[in-house]
Amino acid sequence: MLPPWNHLHPAIVHFPIALLTVAPLLVLLGLLWPAQRRGIHLSALVLLLLGIGGLFLALASGDAVERYARATPALLAGVRDHELAAQWATLIFCLLGAAFAGLWSLPLFRKKELSKPLETGLLLAWLLLSAAGMLAVARTGHLGGHLVHDLHTHAGPEPPLP
Repeated sequence: MLPPWNHLHPAIVHFPIALLTVAPLLVLLGLLWPAQRRGIHLSALVLLLLGIGGLFLALASGDAVERYARATPALLAGVRDHELAAQWATLIFCLLGAAFAGLWSLPLFRKKELSKPLETGLLLAWLLLSAAGMLAVARTGHLGGHLVHDLHTHAGPEPPLP
């Protein structure tokens, strides 16, 4: 039997963090190992999509936890900041995921590979932007840690039925 939805938030959040951290590393590995680039980048794309799905699960389970965090103005402000940061991180990675999926699939639709300098430049630009995404994820995690460790907020029992 699964624990209540709000209790899953602390476990769920670690999966997108890990997946979205490894995906850019695979993109970099693909740049450094051109003979295996397509396969490695396909793996990165799968991790990106799974990580983005995990972000949406984290947002949903965080909403369930939020019902218990409205006890004080400090908690309310902390939850608001954490939620906003999570929404921004999700938006950034949705855009990064769409851009990478487009970049990966473009040769399939064009029936022609991109020139190596153009592909390398676009991948390097994507990596630079993914660093911004990772900073957004790190900030979200930091704010979540602040809620738990400084403001002592934890997932509570299931809310009473309305």
